[in-house]
Amino acid sequence: MFNKISSLIFFILLSQVNILSANQLGDETSPYLLQHKNNPVDWYPWGDEAFAKAKGENKLIFLSIGYSTCHWCHVMAHESFEDKSVAKALNKDFISIKVDKEQFPHIDNYYQNVYRTMNKKSGGWPLTIIMTADKKPFFSGTYIPKEEGYGSKGLVNILDIITNYDKKDLQESADNILKIVTHNENIMDNEVKLDKKLDLIAVEQYKSYYDFKYKGFPQAPKFPQASNIITLLKIYEATKNEEALTMATDALTAMAKGGIYDQIEGGFYRYSVDKRWEIPHFEKMLYTNAELLVAYSNAYKITKNKLYKKIINETISQIDKRFKTKGVYQSASNADSENFEGHNEEGFYFVYEYFETEEFLEKNRIDQKTIKNTLKYLGITEDGNFDGDFSNPNIIDKKEPKNLEVVKKLLIQLRKKKEYPFIDNKINTAWNSLYIKGKFKAGYINPKYIKEAKYSLDRLLELLYVNGELYHQTIIGVIPTQKALLEDYAFLSSALFEAYQKTLDKKYFILFEKLVNKSIEKFYKNNRWTESDDGFITYAKIDDNGYASALAVTINNIILYATVEADFKIRNIALKTISQFSNKVNQYPAYYPNTLQAVMMSQYEPVFIKSKKEKLNTLNLDDINHPFVYKYEYTSEDYLACKLSSCFSYGKDLKKIKKDIEELIQ
Repeated sequence: MFNKISSLIFFILLSQVNILSANQLGDETSPYLLQHKNNPVDWYPWGDEAFAKAKGENKLIFLSIGYSTCHWCHVMAHESFEDKSVAKALNKDFISIKVDKEQFPHIDNYYQNVYRTMNKKSGGWPLTIIMTADKKPFFSGTYIPKEEGYGSKGLVNILDIITNYDKKDLQESADNILKIVTHNENIMDNEVKLDKKLDLIAVEQYKSYYDFKYKGFPQAPKFPQASNIITLLKIYEATKNEEALTMATDALTAMAKGGIYDQIEGGFYRYSVDKRWEIPHFEKMLYTNAELLVAYSNAYKITKNKLYKKIINETISQIDKRFKTKGVYQSASNADSENFEGHNEEGFYFVYEYFETEEFLEKNRIDQKTIKNTLKYLGITEDGNFDGDFSNPNIIDKKEPKNLEVVKKLLIQLRKKKEYPFIDNKINTAWNSLYIKGKFKAGYINPKYIKEAKYSLDRLLELLYVNGELYHQTIIGVIPTQKALLEDYAFLSSALFEAYQKTLDKKYFILFEKLVNKSIEKFYKNNRWTESDDGFITYAKIDDNGYASALAVTINNIILYATVEADFKIRNIALKTISQFSNKVNQYPAYYPNTLQAVMMSQYEPVFIKSKKEKLNTLNLDDINHPFVYKYEYTSEDYLACKLSSCFSYGKDLKKIKKDIEELIQ
């Protein structure tokens, strides 16, 4: 009797475990992997266990890379990975591995490169890779429907074809592909002397693919490309080139009035599917809003455009409301949310139906004239602009109606009837650092943002810089285990430098220098930079994709460090890195905006004004016409203006110091 009861209890417990997780993902912390823990596909996380099993059973590897707020990842999951027939095929002949591209961006970068090599075009997510047991890829795709369609044979057919191939032929194909990928990875650029007017050459290149009608870069789908805008503003600071300023500010204004910006609550969506900035893909990413905070803050400094100030305030308010937790920031919110029928629907939370909206405003005692004018201003129409009769708000009228803010508050209330999209709750060091830096920059319009950014930076360090080791990400309440990547060191170092500039708290500069040195130690080997030091070798590149290139930001950090410490050896690492990509940068400077900033910094040379802390606190660097001027606490009663090689101006007369600095770029 006892044995029967024990067996029954064991069976019940086992059943509960299976309910909690039908595969190997149940113990993961990645929100993306946890979304797949109950799939009938026997998923494994990336790691030795999966690869050993593939080799031991002589099975092919089915690798799927995505992220938790990816719309097409969800579509493929519902169509295929929740389907028992697909799962049966995968479980029989493959070892299936799920990767969160935000957890392992370097692994994603490598396989995106595989996709580009095989398909001669950019990839995306979900990324589907099929490879041999020894991790040699022979098939690559993005979203693949279950059955034939969208120009694809369909996943069921593809799996069937592959399992009937001779494994020797697959191995031979994989060997050939890997040779090409490895060859391409190891091609070094021809080193050339960089043009001294590279910034102005970049302006002409930007003009060649700038959308002068709808503004921004380039055509649909249209991403904010904050790095381009920030670089154009930096070029204007250095050269006073009006075309650079106009392109940057026109793009910022168009986005601020467009549907890529949440006109009701604030904050930017990830990108626009059309060239008019009207209809977005409704994800909100922490990094998108972080980099745009820098762009709008820099533009506001130059132009004092009140619209930019409004956008900064609204964006911070929304991101802090939705993403902030324990002083740090979660990663992203989904494009989809649950509709009233219980199905996920893209943009459902954010869009409005005209007559429902009109009725709601009437019930809240808004007069008909105000309703008509405000809905027209916000582009909420009877015909709609998204998915039938629904409208995504975007400003289509020049004249702002009265009581706009009153109506917007009511439109927020109307949204509250719906469920806000899923929020990915992982705390990512790199993305938090980008946002914290953006908030420090926004301190120009409101000093409270500096105080808030400082608090968040301290919390981030407590959470992810533990016993002298930096980590890539975690979930609140979970001890971090994944060591930091190059992007974490790069963006955190940059945020620390900005923190020092805004607070003159020396602890931030000390840690900035420590992390810059540590990044060289960990990721710079044999004169090349890697994205990680975890044994999976991917070489860092200067391309700015979804957000700034970690390598380009690292180069900028090194130049700043070297200037303060007069460290020519460290500076030469930055210059050598630039020279390795010099042919590309010289030909297409506009394609590598953050590297172009590093080139400009090396050409114009950063200047540090040194003095006592109390004197630096009253110093306004914006009055100085030089693109790279910074503060550094020093014991002198006078002001010293210093470059890498020397302090070239000193004294109590700030006007003379200012004149001497400005003469450097004339």
